Amino acid sequence: MIPSIKANFLSALIVTALAPLPCLAQDLILPAGSTWSYLDNGSNQGTAWQQVGFNDSAWSTGTAQFGYGDGDETTIISFGPSSVNKYITTYFRTSFNVPNPAIYGSLGLRLLRDDGAVVYLNGSEIARSNLPNGTVTSSTTASSAQAGGEEDNFAWFTLDPALLQTGSNLVAVELHQSSGSSSDTSFDLELQASSNSTLVSRGPYLQQASSTAQVVRWRTTSSSTGRVWIGSSPSTLGVWVDDTITSNLHAVEVSGLQPATRYYYAVGTTAGILAGGDIEHTFRTPPVIGTREPVRMWVIGDSGTSDSSAALVRNSYANYPGADETNLWLMLGDNAYNEGNGAEYQAAVFDFYPSMLRRSSLWTTRGNHEATTFAYYDIFTMPMAGEAGGIASGTEAYYSFDYANIHFVCLDSYVTSRAVGGAMWLWLQSDLAATTQDWIIAFWHHPPYTKGSHDSDTETRLVEMRQNFLPLLEDHGVDLVLGGHSHSFERSYLIDGHYGTSGTLSPSMILDDGDGSDFGDGAYNRPAGNHVGTVYCVAGSSGKIGGGPLNHPAMFYSINALGSLVIDVDGGRLDVRFLRSTGAVSDHFTLLDTSYSGSYCTATPHSGNCKALMSSAGTPSATSPLPFLVQCANVLSGQFGILFYGYAPAHTPFSTGLRCVTNPIIRTPPQPAGGSAPCLGSFQIDFNPLIQAPHDAGLVPGATVYSQYWFRDPGSPTGTGLSNGLQFVIQP
Repeated sequence: MIPSIKANFLSALIVTALAPLPCLAQDLILPAGSTWSYLDNGSNQGTAWQQVGFNDSAWSTGTAQFGYGDGDETTIISFGPSSVNKYITTYFRTSFNVPNPAIYGSLGLRLLRDDGAVVYLNGSEIARSNLPNGTVTSSTTASSAQAGGEEDNFAWFTLDPALLQTGSNLVAVELHQSSGSSSDTSFDLELQASSNSTLVSRGPYLQQASSTAQVVRWRTTSSSTGRVWIGSSPSTLGVWVDDTITSNLHAVEVSGLQPATRYYYAVGTTAGILAGGDIEHTFRTPPVIGTREPVRMWVIGDSGTSDSSAALVRNSYANYPGADETNLWLMLGDNAYNEGNGAEYQAAVFDFYPSMLRRSSLWTTRGNHEATTFAYYDIFTMPMAGEAGGIASGTEAYYSFDYANIHFVCLDSYVTSRAVGGAMWLWLQSDLAATTQDWIIAFWHHPPYTKGSHDSDTETRLVEMRQNFLPLLEDHGVDLVLGGHSHSFERSYLIDGHYGTSGTLSPSMILDDGDGSDFGDGAYNRPAGNHVGTVYCVAGSSGKIGGGPLNHPAMFYSINALGSLVIDVDGGRLDVRFLRSTGAVSDHFTLLDTSYSGSYCTATPHSGNCKALMSSAGTPSATSPLPFLVQCANVLSGQFGILFYGYAPAHTPFSTGLRCVTNPIIRTPPQPAGGSAPCLGSFQIDFNPLIQAPHDAGLVPGATVYSQYWFRDPGSPTGTGLSNGLQFVIQP
């Protein structure tokens, strides 16, 4: 573990004057957006075009960004006569002048390439991105298709400034598509030279987020002190925190932040900024622990192959709705093959997920391929002292944290003792007993149930985690358990009490043998309490697949396919989707907390620029004479609305917002909204008379009701608006 420098943002705000951001003295010796000669006729140019003396006078000229299909190109290049068999390779050349290369202590290359590229400087290769090793020809396809944010990201390469020549220098680039049917391509390039010898060689990346603090980490090419700038916009990074430890590995914790607030940041040295200060370097602090708001997380397991398979999984999520607002992400171990050393982590994590790393905090567990112990713990910052919620573990090997209304537990199934009564077991017992969160998610590498490329009946680590830790977890009502190791996706029924081998599973241990889907047998309903059922997932196919019989009887669904997990939590609802590398969702199940009462779903601002928000007062009861008020505030004054309800939730686009209730729905009589300003209108209805009448046959004790307000909004495109949702359970 690298010690972090902790500084209070609010205190720094008092003592630090707002001032223009200092940048290190550097020259853009070849700026992005430069003019290039290019050849886009699909020909094979061999290697002569890479050399200084090559005559490119017959080539076309244009200004970067080059490409097609995205709409942000300055110069559109040709893909040939066929839209389904496009040219694979396009060639580019340009020159720049360096009067005195000796003044530069560092040289950096920023490369925008969709999909892959090789860069040559003065006839020698200096950078290769997303292309296989070895000889590259005009027919060589890129290793993978770039997608989502990766299409717009500049890859960074640290170069030796000795490569520069006095006077004219030539840059030549060949841009390669991943296939002839690719829909788009992009190219731009920038060369930065600096008299300072320090550059960022890893990151920045986010760690250990809490509602009031954020750890920012990065690595530099040489030892230096570090500095993090932070502010409410990229142009107002007027507060900074210094890392006084001289090192090339930097970890700075900025504290005193506001919960659920977006910040922008940059990193560098006391001499100036090295990276950040733009819209890409940003984070949103988690809400106050216990807050019920929508949470999106992404989960990948055994992803460390740094190859085309891992790229397909990465890209499928980048293109998935909501990926840009990922609140946190988990790695389930085997993050970097084969030994988990620094170079493998650079290739499989930092060069592979740069956009996600700088925008969303990563939480990870150790797999058996994290064999290089010092590299793993030097790279990551995990909470040892309950910094992000939970009970202090005193170690980074296992820990817990909270995000919104979710409690996360990370265990070490690889090295730490797995014995009952051992240090990890005793810590877990205390941690689970202390949490009051709505949801508990546990994750570690070696899964308790699998019949994929590994067998949970025979392998020691898997057996011991099942026998020793599942009883403790289920004693405290764990909802979801995630593991990797087997290179497949396997998902259990809602089960409880199965601690033996696969042959000992009995029907009584399967509490719900349905599919857990709103669109099938129905969601898995879980009342409050312990031993009410847990779903176990093996998600170890984010980098490769490994076969196996896939016939564990505890599993509802098993598949030998590349993919990742997308998890959405909203109030009393938890949705898990297995997103395949193809972009298809092949499994989707839902856990419903039937004891949950409160808001869920998300309201969209109406034409008054406010969100209509629901709340309640009192107890929904079949017998109580007291009212149970279902309310909605911040609506348009003077407009009519209706409360509608049903018995299953939804998150379905409708009108200009989301419909939060699944059909069939039941409507209540229209109500007028009072108020004298656009956001001061409100609705209210006493729901208990509807229960006691009853308004329909489903309003009985124990029923979970999902409700939402619809109202007129003359200023919206559809003339209507929607609130968020309100969920409650009818009491006797």
